[in-house]
Amino acid sequence: MGDYSVNDISQELAKHLDFSETSTEAVKEVQNSVENVTNKMGGIKQSLEHVKADISTRSELASKELYDAAHHLDALYDKIDALERFINIVKQTVNDVTNRVEEAEAFITNPINLVLDTLKINTSKSIEPSDLKLPPMRSLNIYHTSDYFPPEAETSEQL
Repeated sequence: MGDYSVNDISQELAKHLDFSETSTEAVKEVQNSVENVTNKMGGIKQSLEHVKADISTRSELASKELYDAAHHLDALYDKIDALERFINIVKQTVNDVTNRVEEAEAFITNPINLVLDTLKINTSKSIEPSDLKLPPMRSLNIYHTSDYFPPEAETSEQL
C-alpha cells in the first residue's frame, strides 16, 4: 500500500467506480471496506513478522544445539575408536595367554607320556634335564582402561 492513506485509496476507488455526489453512503461503505481490508492486512503483516522473528530465534537455537551435539559426537567417536583399540589389545593378550597355556600343556604332557612309556616298557631310559626345560617366560602386558580413557570431569557430567 505504501505511501497512500485509506482516504486516498477510497477516493481513487470512488473515481473508478463513478459514484455520484448524491451517493455518499456508497462511498463511505467502500471506504469502510477498504479500511477493514487494510487493517486486516496490517494484522497479517504483524503476524508474519512475529512468525519470522520466532523462526529466526528457533533456528539460531537449533543450530547452536546441533553444533554442540556434533562436538559431543566427535568426542564419543574418539572414545569408541579408543575402546576398539583396547579390545583388540585385550583380544591379542588373551590369544597370547591361550598359546602359552597350550605350550605349557604340551611341555608337561610330553615328559609325562615319556615317563609312562618308560614304565610300560620297563626300560631304564632316563629323561634328559634339557627335556624338562620350560619355554622362556614372557612378561604379560596389563592394560588399563584409564590408559585409553583419561578421566574427564566434563565427560561424566554429559553422560
